[in-house]
Amino acid sequence: MRRLLPALLALAAAAPPPPAQSLLPLRQPTKSWILDYGETGCTAIRDYGTPQKPMALAFRPSPNGKIVRIALARGGTAPDAHHFPVTLELGGAPLRTTGLRFSTKDGKTDVTWINVDRSALDGLAAAREFTLRGPDAFEARFALPQMGAVLKGLDDCIADLGRYWNIDGAGIPIATPPAPLVAPTGWIRSDDYPSQSLRQGEDGATRFILLVDEAGQVKDCMVEKSSGIASLDAQACIVVVKRARFHPALDSAGKPIRSTWSTTVRFQLP
Repeated sequence: MRRLLPALLALAAAAPPPPAQSLLPLRQPTKSWILDYGETGCTAIRDYGTPQKPMALAFRPSPNGKIVRIALARGGTAPDAHHFPVTLELGGAPLRTTGLRFSTKDGKTDVTWINVDRSALDGLAAAREFTLRGPDAFEARFALPQMGAVLKGLDDCIADLGRYWNIDGAGIPIATPPAPLVAPTGWIRSDDYPSQSLRQGEDGATRFILLVDEAGQVKDCMVEKSSGIASLDAQACIVVVKRARFHPALDSAGKPIRSTWSTTVRFQLP
């Protein structure tokens, strides 16, 4: 088993961030970073709230490190799941994309997911802050002291994850790659199209990466290349995890081993 190691990054007092061209107040963290080495992913999490008003910011890269999901979790219930335009300030030029807002199953947490290219986060080490803006978003600036160390920790975790799941030549060499039991064209159906995207005339293609275990079960799905529409990205993974099954990958001795599998799903309007 890959270790499940919540590694606390105890952060010393950092230099104050440079002046920001923003009227939003700068939210300070209330706890240290937690770097979680999970079996299927690497996540850096930090609290910015209180027990009365919980709030946390998280960064979770895809298993190959190409895309990072930024997640904002707050106490409360979100409206029905939907996507909306957001602008991110990550230490470089403003990045405009979409976020997905939804409630957890217990209805106690309001969550926003945003997928960005890993390279877009490089400016955070110098900027030491992150700003989220959007008509349906919780607009805020978050102080990110020692973000460079956090990104380095995530990159190291992804390298370890690659060895565990035998990604791109890391870990055990794969003699026979995994093979879907049913053709991928049968995974997506017409009624899977997100209703909001249908109403708004949106289509697009999402490339994702699946983690496939020794039994051929899909253990996780993460976006590898975003369509730019958060609902399409999320729906692609939801449907594929539910329906995809595989003949597992084999090593040179014919033994089933962990592996990954990637493809692209296109939601196309009639």
